[in-house]
Amino acid sequence: RTAGPRPNLLLITLDTTRADRIGCYGDGGAAIPNLDRLAREGVRCDLAYTSAPLTLPAHTTLLTGLEPQGHQVRNNGTYALRPETTTLAEALRQDGYSTAALIAAFVLERKFGLDQGFDLYDDGLDKPPGETTFRSEIRGDRVLEKFRRWLDTAPPPPFFCWVHLYDPHAPYEPPAPYSERFAGDPYRGEIAFSDEIVGRLLNEMERRGLAKNTLVVAGGDHGEGFGEHGESGHGVFCYEESLRV
Repeated sequence: RTAGPRPNLLLITLDTTRADRIGCYGDGGAAIPNLDRLAREGVRCDLAYTSAPLTLPAHTTLLTGLEPQGHQVRNNGTYALRPETTTLAEALRQDGYSTAALIAAFVLERKFGLDQGFDLYDDGLDKPPGETTFRSEIRGDRVLEKFRRWLDTAPPPPFFCWVHLYDPHAPYEPPAPYSERFAGDPYRGEIAFSDEIVGRLLNEMERRGLAKNTLVVAGGDHGEGFGEHGESGHGVFCYEESLRV
């Protein structure tokens, strides 16, 4: 630990985001200046692979440090993290951090166990409790609103905040202007929209004077197949397009 105040930690996870659709990983057609800036000014992990091509198991690994064989969360919707498993949020809260999670999709709702250790676990999806389904999600701009509201509460430093962006997940329906700019490739449009949200998150931190003492970590939970090995989507095969993030 270095001298001075302990840094805040902002973890941004981009659902269903292939590494080879990101500019700093070689995609010349990408439009992601904010993620590219993080890579340019920080550290880029060149060969990062997910533990599973599924949202809940992959995030469970990110937040526990355990592979699926260890945390036993093997699929979306039918498994939940065991209470006795220690999460990153629990470890940081024990070390004096305030903790918050801002969730964008059904598959990460609190009933699946990843709320362990979070002072705030906002998994509201603009539907009454109990009426959400596997298709329930909110766009990145709604997650940004959650982020602003949470910052308005003046969380005591240091803090750990996990922001989940679900937009690149199917169906690919980016908002304007990305729907027009990427009319032939809406998946890239969704990633470009997510990048805009990342930039607005970072701008919000800078505007409030929090950026200089905040470690920002951004990454995907898994990729997506577009027929390279006979799979459109993800969750069955474990090839490069689904695993590299």
